[in-house]
Amino acid sequence: MPDSSILYRLIAISAGVVIAGMILSGGPAVFLVARLHPQPEWVDVATFIEHYHPMQLFPYAGGFILILGFTFFVASAYQLAVLPSLKVPAVLAIIFVSVFSMMIGLNYTLQIAWVPVLIRTQDPLLAMVTMHNPQSVAWSLEVFGFGFLGLSTWCISLVFWGSKRMSIIRYLLVANGFVSIASAIIATGEVAWFYDPAGIVAYVSWNLLIIVTMALIYVEFRRRRLKGGV
Repeated sequence: MPDSSILYRLIAISAGVVIAGMILSGGPAVFLVARLHPQPEWVDVATFIEHYHPMQLFPYAGGFILILGFTFFVASAYQLAVLPSLKVPAVLAIIFVSVFSMMIGLNYTLQIAWVPVLIRTQDPLLAMVTMHNPQSVAWSLEVFGFGFLGLSTWCISLVFWGSKRMSIIRYLLVANGFVSIASAIIATGEVAWFYDPAGIVAYVSWNLLIIVTMALIYVEFRRRRLKGGV
């Protein structure tokens, strides 16, 4: 099998992993948890502990698949940077996705591993760790982590060229960069806006943007692999 066909397969698979991560950590997973074991709006630590269920950690566990998917995607797409002028943004994309992986990985580790410990000990520090509290430090890690992901997709978008579908993919990756960076900037003023109707609409829209982008990437590179070239 030609090297290009192997690369195209890897990019298509990475897009599939991102979609799986979006489903397991994003809207569908959050909706499922809200239906089965909902938490009321944040009041205090005691209320959170009273309504806590281990299933509420499911979206954070799925988030590790999302981290894997985006890292896999950027590392694979980096190989498309055949022109010298594309090497620098492609390397920057790898650096930025590494920062994203570190920040979001740390946040989800706290949610999965430390929040249950704080619940068992009924430690007031729980208020500063759980993402259910819109004022917790976890939200700073979240929004800035995804801001770095936006920088990464913006940089890696430059390697997608050569067809109409590739141009659409490039624009969508740039759009994700803009939305993610803008969200991080807005969050410096008020993180709680993510719980407002506008924040919920933005969250759903971002989920759809990523899924559509990765679906187009999967279709494009699966087609290229089957054809054995561009």
